Amino acid sequence: MKSEKRHQRVQIAALSVTLLGLGGCVEYTIETTLNVDGSGMRREEMIVDQNEEAWVDVTYAEFGELMSVTDNYGWTHREEVRDGDTVHVFQREKALSDFASWPDVSGDVHIAGATSANARSSVGRVSLGDVHFRNTVRVETGQVAEYTSFTYRETFYWESLLDVLVEFFVQTFADMMDARYADLTSAERGEIIGLVRGGLWSAVDQGILDAGDEEEKRLYAAFMDRTAPQAAEIARHSYPDADEGSFREILQRLYDDDEPLEVFLDEKLPGLSLAINTAIVFRLNMPGRVTNSNSHDRDGGTLVWEFGPGDAGAAAVEIYAESVVRSDMGGYR
Repeated sequence: MKSEKRHQRVQIAALSVTLLGLGGCVEYTIETTLNVDGSGMRREEMIVDQNEEAWVDVTYAEFGELMSVTDNYGWTHREEVRDGDTVHVFQREKALSDFASWPDVSGDVHIAGATSANARSSVGRVSLGDVHFRNTVRVETGQVAEYTSFTYRETFYWESLLDVLVEFFVQTFADMMDARYADLTSAERGEIIGLVRGGLWSAVDQGILDAGDEEEKRLYAAFMDRTAPQAAEIARHSYPDADEGSFREILQRLYDDDEPLEVFLDEKLPGLSLAINTAIVFRLNMPGRVTNSNSHDRDGGTLVWEFGPGDAGAAAVEIYAESVVRSDMGGYR
């Protein structure tokens, strides 16, 4: 995918970063088949275009560790040349024997945010080693009149992603504040930092992650309107001349300056940078007649979803499908 790379937008507390050029394009295809008897097959392929124009600065070993595509996880690897570019092809397949075996697929999709070398590092209250992209799978069957019903549900989600990003912004704010108000007492400093942390989470709860540009600006302005006057009031105990404007300036710089976050992700959370440049195509074959799904498209009888790990930043991405097989006719209708 040299001609068109997928770039996803990470939003947190109205601070938006479009991660352009941080990674080569990773195409991740998951083909899943559920059979009438509960058995099934799971085939995965990851194609990585390592071109010179854009690539996360990780070694081959680190890529395997971060994306969980080593032979320890059942993956095979080969190199190919396509259109003059070297691409890495990773493949894996797993056979499922019955309904009870489907939970074993949970956790097979795993992208670690940090390498093992950085996993013990922390940002504020959060360890970088806690940031992971994962999946869970649930398959159910039942009986409705003369039909056997099947339900497939797979959820893709991040662990601790919002926590680590909020803490990054909080610590960046703290560094800016310390440069201007170095003599705040520890209690005053802690109170202001807690105020900012709480305000950022409040903005997240109000939907700033999913907001359009104008709504995002409105929510962030409301956050500044609440936070700056209170922060200035606290600071005046040690700095009588502290004013609301200085805190507004710091908060506005947080909003406007993308570079510190880009550097942080590139250096400390390369797995997140890789994930954001990963395009997932999920293909699902259900037994019988599909009666309900939230798929994006269909390819013949195959349900198709297209998304990326960045889409699960604010809320989990769920794949859902239902189908029925007519039990009394020895097959599906």
